[in-house]
Amino acid sequence: MDLVCFDTHVIIWGIRGKATPGQENRIEKAQYLINSCEKNGTKMMIPSVVVAEVLCALDSKSHSAVSELMHRSFIVPPFDTQAATYFAKMWRNKKQVKDKAVSRAEMKADFMIAATALSRGASCIYSEDAGLRKFAQDYISVKPLPNVEKQMSIEDAI
Repeated sequence: MDLVCFDTHVIIWGIRGKATPGQENRIEKAQYLINSCEKNGTKMMIPSVVVAEVLCALDSKSHSAVSELMHRSFIVPPFDTQAATYFAKMWRNKKQVKDKAVSRAEMKADFMIAATALSRGASCIYSEDAGLRKFAQDYISVKPLPNVEKQMSIEDAI
């Protein structure tokens, strides 16, 4: 059975239904992706680093409920020594990135997400994050959100 990994925004858009102005169409795409995975029996992983990023944006009163939802709905692997081995390899081999838009802390979080996905055998990471895509591309496929496939109704054909 296939295993895919989700980055933070996939959860924010797909589960929380929140988007910044100009990204509203990504809510439907993320929800479509999650529903498609459920329908196809694809296992979905959210690294614990992603759960931490999601919780940072929430009031602490909701942390327990959201954490429980994440564990009930997704595989939530920790950043452990197995992932740390991948992280170290990726970090040592990283190209000198001169991207001022991505902080060192963001880069480390992206590497931790990719390392966790690799250590658990994920086939890909779904993310709209250009930094994550750039840093992880030599190790794992990073895919954008899929387009929503809508079935045409009879009214649409007329």
